[in-house]
Amino acid sequence: MRPVIRVLALVAALLLAAVTGCLPYTVGSTAQTVPTGQTTSATSYYFIPNAFKRPEDSVAAALVGVDREWRHGLDPKSDLGLRLTSGLGVVMNYKRRFRDADAGGPAVAYIVGTGIVNAGEHLHLEGTIVASGDEAARVVPFGGVRAMQVIPLNVGAVNDSPTLGAFGGVQLGDGDFTLRPELGVFYDRSALGLRSASFIVVPAITLQRRRRHSEAQTIRPPAMQGSRPDRAGRGPGVIGGCSALGCGAPVVPVVPPRPRP
Repeated sequence: MRPVIRVLALVAALLLAAVTGCLPYTVGSTAQTVPTGQTTSATSYYFIPNAFKRPEDSVAAALVGVDREWRHGLDPKSDLGLRLTSGLGVVMNYKRRFRDADAGGPAVAYIVGTGIVNAGEHLHLEGTIVASGDEAARVVPFGGVRAMQVIPLNVGAVNDSPTLGAFGGVQLGDGDFTLRPELGVFYDRSALGLRSASFIVVPAITLQRRRRHSEAQTIRPPAMQGSRPDRAGRGPGVIGGCSALGCGAPVVPVVPPRPRP
C-alpha cells in the first residue's frame, strides 16, 4: 500500500508544480525589436529534465511548459511584450535595443518586466541582457544572461531565492516566420523541495509569426465623365464611341456643311 501512496503523492506534487511552479525561463528572442506599429506572436515550448527528483527518489520526472507571447513595436528601438506563462501567470516586459549589430560587434538589448505568476501566489520580477548577430543573415546566433525573482503575495506562499542563468540559441527563417532553438542553464533552488539539484537545464524552441499591416490598396475604376454616363457603352452611337475612347467632355454632333447651289 505504501508504494501506491508514494506514487499518488508524487503525482499530486507534479500536478501542483505544473500549475504553480513555472517561471518564464525561455527568452525566445534576439536583440532585435519589433518594427514600429507591427505585432508579433510567438509560442515557446520548453522541457526541463529531472525537474522533480529528491534524494530518496529512484526515478526523476520532467516538466513540460508552453508560454505564449505577443510583442508590439513602440519605436525603432523598443517594443512591449505580454506573456502568458504555463504557471497560470501573466508577465509584461519592455525591450530596448541600445546597440545595433555592425562590424564592431553584435546588437545588444535589455528586457525588464514584471507580472503575476504561480496562480496569483507571487509577484514576478525579471531582467535580461541579450545580444545577437546581424538580422539580415539566414542564421542569427543569440545569447545572454537572465535573472528572475518572485515575491510572495499571499500568506502561506513560499519564499524563494533568485533564479540566475545564461542562455543561447540560433534564429532560423525570415521576418515573417522564425524558428529559435534555445538552451538555458539556470541556478534555481527548489523552494518546495521537489528536487535536490539546484541547477537545471532548459532546452526550448520558439515559433514566431509576424502580423503586418495590409499594404493592399483597392483600385477603383475611373469615374465616367460626361452628360449621360448611364448611356456609356450602348451601341455604336456617338456617346458610346466617346466612352470607349475615353473622352471626358460631352460630345457635340458634327453637322456637315451644306453644298452651295
